[in-house]
Amino acid sequence: MRTASGFLIAVLFALGVSCGPKTDTTEQEGPGKYPPLKSYMLDSSATVDSLELVFYIPVNAYPALTTTRPLRSDSSVVFVCAAAFTLLENDAIDGLFIDGGKIEVKWVNHSLGGGIVLPEKTSNARPNIFGTDMGEKLDSTFKDSICSMQASFFQQIQLVRAGKALRFQREFSRFQRRALCMYHGELVVVESVSGCTMQKFADVLESCGIPNALYVDMGSWDEGWYRKVQHQQPTIGLLRSETDRQSNWFVFRGK
Repeated sequence: MRTASGFLIAVLFALGVSCGPKTDTTEQEGPGKYPPLKSYMLDSSATVDSLELVFYIPVNAYPALTTTRPLRSDSSVVFVCAAAFTLLENDAIDGLFIDGGKIEVKWVNHSLGGGIVLPEKTSNARPNIFGTDMGEKLDSTFKDSICSMQASFFQQIQLVRAGKALRFQREFSRFQRRALCMYHGELVVVESVSGCTMQKFADVLESCGIPNALYVDMGSWDEGWYRKVQHQQPTIGLLRSETDRQSNWFVFRGK
C-alpha cells in the first residue's frame, strides 16, 4: 500500500509530470497479441487516511458526456461511469444537462451545489469543476455560453472546492464513492474500493491534494468499465443493480 505522498508521486508519473525517469512497462506486440492501444486508462491504487482508493488516469483521451449507453465494442471509449443522478420516479436526468452544445435537460436542480464544464474535444480549454451557488449561476446566459462553445455540462454534488472538503453533516450512508477530480490541470477519476461516508471520501480527497472534485452517481448506479493498454476491459462498481435505468454517462474517448 502506498502512503498519500507515494500515491501522488505515482499519479504524477501517470500524468507525465516530471518526477524523474519513467519506465515503459508496456507489453510488447508479438504473435497472437494485439498491439498496445494508443488511448487507454491507467489505474493506480493506494491507501490514504485508512481508505483504499483507485485513481483512473486517461492517456490520449478526452472527457465527454452521452445519453446513450456506451458499448464495449465501441473502440473509441476508454472509460465509462454514471455522471448526473437519475430520477427514481421517471428515470430522467436530474438537473441541467448539456451534451456537446445541445441542452438535453434545461431545468436546474437547486439542491445540487456543483457542476463541471467539459470543453469541446478540439478545444485547448481545461475541464472546470466549480460551485454553482446551488444552481443560481446556471442562468440563461450560462446555458447560452456553454451551447455556443459546443461544450458539455452536468450538475452534481461538489466534494472539494479550492482544496477544501465541503461539509456533509446529514449524509451518513456508506457506499463506494467515485468522483471526477482536477489534478495538476488534468481530469482524473478517483474511487474508493469499499463503502464510506461522503464526508470521509471528501476529506481523503482533500488529503490527496485534490483542488476540486465532483461526485458522480453511485450506489446501485455504480457500474462502469474502462479499457487498459492491452485491451482488457475491467468492470468497476460494487452493486451494479440499476445500470439498465441509468440515464446518462461520463466517458473518456480516445483522441
